[in-house]
Amino acid sequence: MHRIVIVHFILITLLAACAPAAINFPIALPSPATSVTATLESLSAIAVPQLTATAVPFCEPAKTMLKIMPLGDSITYGEGIPSYGGYRHLLGALLERDGIQYDFVGSQKSGEDALPDPDNEGHPGWRISNIREAIATEGWLEIYQPDIILLHIGSNDLRYGNQVYASRKLSALLDDILVRLPETHVIVARIIRTRWGSDSKHIYYNNKIPEVVASKGPHVSMVDMQDVLSKYDFTTLYHPSPKGYDKMAHAWESAILALELKEGCVTP
Repeated sequence: MHRIVIVHFILITLLAACAPAAINFPIALPSPATSVTATLESLSAIAVPQLTATAVPFCEPAKTMLKIMPLGDSITYGEGIPSYGGYRHLLGALLERDGIQYDFVGSQKSGEDALPDPDNEGHPGWRISNIREAIATEGWLEIYQPDIILLHIGSNDLRYGNQVYASRKLSALLDDILVRLPETHVIVARIIRTRWGSDSKHIYYNNKIPEVVASKGPHVSMVDMQDVLSKYDFTTLYHPSPKGYDKMAHAWESAILALELKEGCVTP
């Protein structure tokens, strides 16, 4: 009996030794590829704002030195006190203050003692037709190639002619200028009053100027000088005093700055 117990014990021991060891199964983890794919799919479900390109209008850079042609009759020349230099006396200083480098251009000179740059295209007594003829025969525009023209003309046409014809002649003059210099900007003034004020001819002509200007496209703009001066701003019936010319200078400055020269482009 004792022998049987011993054998039984031995058999149990042998069976335990031969039993397979416990298998530790690995934990199932997603593969890296599966993880990345899932992440991308989840991101694609998120709304992403789309960038929209904004078109920026192209324009030519403003030149370092702007050539400005003061064009007109005796008022442009500076009659009244010619040694003062007309509106150009203060206008030059205002443009320098504004950081605009300029060069007045033209075949005439006036105010040499008062101005560092006395050039202009002001012709005492001239009418619109005189300027048209000289543009054709003298070649001012081709010679000086102005970037900006300051046009104050029509006073003598109203004194000696018909206001209806004057507005038509102004339109033809602007056409001539634009044909020769299509990139030049012309600023047209509604002309100043006289010491007596504005008569019916003056009012008719000035009232037609906005219509004429609007018909010429983006390279022609207007400055309103009809009521800039008072009767105390004249030395003669037609010609301003230095104070009057200075008021004109401020009006021209505003019209020039409206072209956005300091933004790098010459635009209306």
